[in-house]
Amino acid sequence: MNAVLLESMRAAALVPQGVPHFTSQAVTLGDYIIPKGTVIFGSLYHVMNDPEHFKDPHKFNPDRFLDKDGKFVSDERVAPFGIGKRICLGQTLAEKEFYLFFAGMMQQFKLRRDTTKELPSYDVNDSFPKGILRTVPNYTIKLIHRLKA
Repeated sequence: MNAVLLESMRAAALVPQGVPHFTSQAVTLGDYIIPKGTVIFGSLYHVMNDPEHFKDPHKFNPDRFLDKDGKFVSDERVAPFGIGKRICLGQTLAEKEFYLFFAGMMQQFKLRRDTTKELPSYDVNDSFPKGILRTVPNYTIKLIHRLKA
């Protein structure tokens, strides 16, 4: 379940760009000089979808977070809550709530896709942020209560 949740956060990239930072001094990056005081936005989306780190980054694959024995292995490049000193203060609470909500849903329901409708794309290029957050595409699923199934 942890692998599915981590892959969900990686694939969704709900906050594709981190909070703004400022350079405290001039920085040389390759042939470029970034002056002191420049506003910089890190692209969390590109960190979590780097094809050099994540094979087939546009495919949903929770197995990428399982070792050869099937044990969960986290990856620091999955950073939906930001990176560094200014990481989201609510990360721990959000992760626990996400886990409990998802576990409860899986315990109570079977989820089935509506085969009469096309699944929406969750690619960042197909859904633009409203402010700093990406919107969730509309989709239809069927929830089948496990006690009645």
